[in-house]
Amino acid sequence: MATRRMPGLLALAVLAAGVAWWTLRGGAPADDAQLAARIEATCSRCHAFTPPGILPRSAWRLQIEHMAFLESYLPEAADGPAVAPPAVETIVAWYEARAPERLPLAGPVTRDEPPPLRLSRRSVRLGASSGPGVASVRRVDDALAAEGGPVLAAANMATGTLHLVSAQRGPRLVGRASHPARVVAGDFDRDGRIDLAIGDLGDSLPNEDPLGRVLIARGLPDGSFEMHAVAVELGRVADVLALDLDADGDLDLLAAAFGFLRTGGIHALYNETPEGGPLAFRSVQITDKVGSVSVVRFDEASRGDRPGFAVAFAQHHEVVSVFEPEGDGYRERIVYRAPHPAWGTSHLASVDLDADGDTDFLLSNGDSLDDGVAFKPYHGVTWLENRGDDGFEAQRVGALHGALGAEAADLDADGDLDVVAVGFLPQLELPVPEGAMRVDSVVWFERSAEGWIPWSIEADHPRHTGVTIVDFDGDGRLDVVAGINRAWDVEEVEIGPSLEIWFNEGPVDGSDPDAEP
Repeated sequence: MATRRMPGLLALAVLAAGVAWWTLRGGAPADDAQLAARIEATCSRCHAFTPPGILPRSAWRLQIEHMAFLESYLPEAADGPAVAPPAVETIVAWYEARAPERLPLAGPVTRDEPPPLRLSRRSVRLGASSGPGVASVRRVDDALAAEGGPVLAAANMATGTLHLVSAQRGPRLVGRASHPARVVAGDFDRDGRIDLAIGDLGDSLPNEDPLGRVLIARGLPDGSFEMHAVAVELGRVADVLALDLDADGDLDLLAAAFGFLRTGGIHALYNETPEGGPLAFRSVQITDKVGSVSVVRFDEASRGDRPGFAVAFAQHHEVVSVFEPEGDGYRERIVYRAPHPAWGTSHLASVDLDADGDTDFLLSNGDSLDDGVAFKPYHGVTWLENRGDDGFEAQRVGALHGALGAEAADLDADGDLDVVAVGFLPQLELPVPEGAMRVDSVVWFERSAEGWIPWSIEADHPRHTGVTIVDFDGDGRLDVVAGINRAWDVEEVEIGPSLEIWFNEGPVDGSDPDAEP
């Protein structure tokens, strides 16, 4: 494997062992009970305690020493009682003594037999300026294709390019950013043409520099685009969402700045653009909480004409928060906390998964870049079912090593929503050696009366950081489109396909409810 660092959507997440450099000066423990209490208190000052069992024994020294090295990045203020901190070596020994030699590994997460759908795979090249470094692929407004049909936007973090692609028109270059992460469509200048808003991390590696930006690719009369920066000097921006935040009739933007350990947060970009005039947005920070990976609409948190939204935070937070309008700003309410700070939150999608009329969430957790451990049994996809006044109930959809994204759709056309998830494990060599365990990389979780059935769409290519489900070829059946991100292990980042499409050809048994009689 090449040694280049992967400029992926989720940069190095902090494992959150909570150890600062000053613990080197701690004294010797009095006994095991006192030591355990001191370690738990020390490692809980900034976040929830990290249990030893979530990583193999060999990983703990590096993680604890890394956290000690990052003392200057840790928040200055910390909650919890003041305790005499143990020495770093003592903490390492305590974790290693209680951690398993290796994490449990049952094998592939999908069934051995092929799925009950015929899916034909095709690789898609987007042009010489693109390649296998795609951070995300999203459907954008169909009006962008003069011939009709769905249009997808692919943000390539390795080359900095943004492409559109449709079945009718093929790929076309929109423009260049620095490290674009995600894209959303909207008419931001109200001139009747669709524009594209882009969240730009600004740097592939974690740092506190204010390099994040929000760009708008402004649609021009000839069908081309012109790039404009509408917000600069933010933390590294991982996602954007278009909403009319102030109910004044135009589209505003939410920027989710992942940042690093101190610099980040959620920013409201209020649209002050004259109709058809120069783009102008006013930035207001809603929260300075770092680690946001996704921002989605959440109508149940709306108040009057002002919309609510939800955010998934990674880093040491590992929470899903709902933001409700309050006064001139927003109030945050945490609706889900992951079991531990090393959960690896990677993506959030909003969808009414059980068709009961309210908004649920699909939460992916599979970020493995913090410690390099590829196979973690707790990685996968979780359904956060909206129970109204009773809050959200977390239900496991299924496991997937390195889960970096999941979307819901009725893939088999049986009247309920299924889930498709993709995995990203850049630390695994490609090709996977013959005879090794099958590594599922694209999984269809079929909804059934017995629960979620995991079927393998693709195996042994865990290089996907984004997925969308769309009828790409217009045949009435939903297809699966995944971005290819091999920037970790491919030196020539502009060479090779950018997307993989699995065309849905209907049930294997030939029974197609939408087929002509």
